[in-house]
Amino acid sequence: TTTTSMMTHILMEAGKDPTVMIGGYLPLLHAGHRVGKGDTIVLESCEYCDSFLNFFPTLAVVLNVEADHLDYFKDLADIQKSFHKFAGMATDGVIANGDDPHTVEALEGIEYTSFGLGEGNQVTAANISPDWRHFDVLCGGEFYCHLDLGVLGKHNALNALAVAATSRMMGIPGDCVARGVHAFHGAGRRMEYKGDYLGAKVYDDYAHHPDEVRATLEAIRGMGDNRLVLAFQPHTYTRTKLLLEDFVRELGKADVLVLAEIYAARESNTVGISSADLARRIPGAIYCETLQEVTATLRETVRPGDIVVTMGAGDIFRAGEALLAKE
Repeated sequence: TTTTSMMTHILMEAGKDPTVMIGGYLPLLHAGHRVGKGDTIVLESCEYCDSFLNFFPTLAVVLNVEADHLDYFKDLADIQKSFHKFAGMATDGVIANGDDPHTVEALEGIEYTSFGLGEGNQVTAANISPDWRHFDVLCGGEFYCHLDLGVLGKHNALNALAVAATSRMMGIPGDCVARGVHAFHGAGRRMEYKGDYLGAKVYDDYAHHPDEVRATLEAIRGMGDNRLVLAFQPHTYTRTKLLLEDFVRELGKADVLVLAEIYAARESNTVGISSADLARRIPGAIYCETLQEVTATLRETVRPGDIVVTMGAGDIFRAGEALLAKE
């Protein structure tokens, strides 16, 4: 969502008048979609149920490959097989994260332009600021543009490199990339600032996989030494069960952890798991059966100066909104 949103900003800046389909709300569009008259379509796609194999990309951008949606895929190798098919469908090129070993394995045998922060990538960054927000983009070792990001975190620096690599392949001038990225300050539910509660800043984020949780918490730690109060709602029983150890490791990094019950989404609880199982594994974690209890717990816990984050792909955002509304 963040990457397609950044790309939309760049294409609008470059006067491409794109058609856009994003899996979230982009303030620039006042929506998650746009119908343009240009010859460019920006589309966010997902691997769940191999749905991304229903599209036929001109340029395919692969940000990362991880063990997820294991209620559909057998294992990581099965997921990588699908990503290989997806990348193979691109008619004009593939842009992929050269820092992610799962992606590199998945695209073996396919020619692609690699982006990343590690050595050996074709599109990379130099002169990086400590907060990852300011850096030069080098393409083949040559300066392309300087980026000043309006979003935080190493993962967003990688997202910005992805759109820079894509823009370069499309022949978009570097100054358009710089202006487009600078104007982007986040999409809905991606570390979205919701308001202030008694001197604490409240955010909402869509992260629901352990890798996403890790990346978001690392970005938050880069904001300062504030106490981090995390209200997390796991998404689906199978994901929680199969990735339990990873969730325990990543969620335990919060200073205060409040766990809402699992958001069922498309599933019924056939695996017999609850957020209470997570709470028992994480010292100090607080388990809440309802969102109302989450809000009440936050109200009792939050102190001035805290960073409060409601996190998950379900309806956990309602707990933060109720906190700010003082309901």
